[in-house]
Amino acid sequence: MDRQDILSILTGVVIVLVIALVVKPALYGGPGGGDTPGALPTPAPAVTDPDPTLLPAGKEIVREFRWTAIDGGVQTATLEIPSSLFDRERETPRLPDHASWGRYALSDDERPYLEDLVGQIASPRFNTPDGDYWRVMDVLFFVQQLPYSSDDTPASYTGGAVPAHALHVADGVEYPKYPVETLVDGKGDCEDSSILAAALLSLMDYDVVLLGYSDHMAVGVQMTGFGPYYAGYTPKYYDFGGKRYYYVETTNYIQLPRTRPGNVDRWGKPFPVGDTTDGSIKSVKSETPTVIPLHYIVRPARHTVRPADPLPGGEGWW
Repeated sequence: MDRQDILSILTGVVIVLVIALVVKPALYGGPGGGDTPGALPTPAPAVTDPDPTLLPAGKEIVREFRWTAIDGGVQTATLEIPSSLFDRERETPRLPDHASWGRYALSDDERPYLEDLVGQIASPRFNTPDGDYWRVMDVLFFVQQLPYSSDDTPASYTGGAVPAHALHVADGVEYPKYPVETLVDGKGDCEDSSILAAALLSLMDYDVVLLGYSDHMAVGVQMTGFGPYYAGYTPKYYDFGGKRYYYVETTNYIQLPRTRPGNVDRWGKPFPVGDTTDGSIKSVKSETPTVIPLHYIVRPARHTVRPADPLPGGEGWW
């Protein structure tokens, strides 16, 4: 091997060493790129849209419901809400004027969760000309099957204590609940179930009012074309503002005799729209209720004006 061959070989070796030790590490993050010389290159993170199912979920309250629908079948529904929504509503002071309680049915914060619940309860399962009526009845059956529990009972509330903002009245305690409160508690009294039913029916685009009696609250719903041919009774209704609102009971079943041992205590049938024939509440049969629109407008009872005193050192009006 002559001298020229040896020089060619050495030149080739030097080129290979330069590529291996200088050029390649520089391209893959070697010296000057922050990695340890000779180490494998650090791969760049992949840029992708985050999968919402993998994101950490906030603290939520989940309630499962099971009830008998109008067709006799057992239905289920799930409510899932942020605990912050429930806590915020529980900490909101209550309005003492009964005529303002309709506003509890119109909470914008609750709307997406109640819309989802309505979709589960009142899905269009009946392909008949009376499908809308059956959907209304499914909502009413759902609400009526929530257990009744009075406001002054600690067991009526999640946490087992009467809320701090409950109203203390002459005959006990009043605490009108937001719809989500009633659903999370799983129970309530007549104004609670009425506010809940009004909220759900309102989301179905029905014109709804509350009906206030001396010792009871119910719902009035305007239903075009509703008539007694739906059932063997004369439906009760009230005219208000040029519209006809049919009475809707939102509390307990009509209790029926047990047909066999072991039936649940709440065995019975719910009240249809306009039906008061089997009800046991005397005020509903004898009183004309106060009609309470959901959209409440505050109006002062009276205006009192007195003359203003003149400013010191002056006479009359300035």
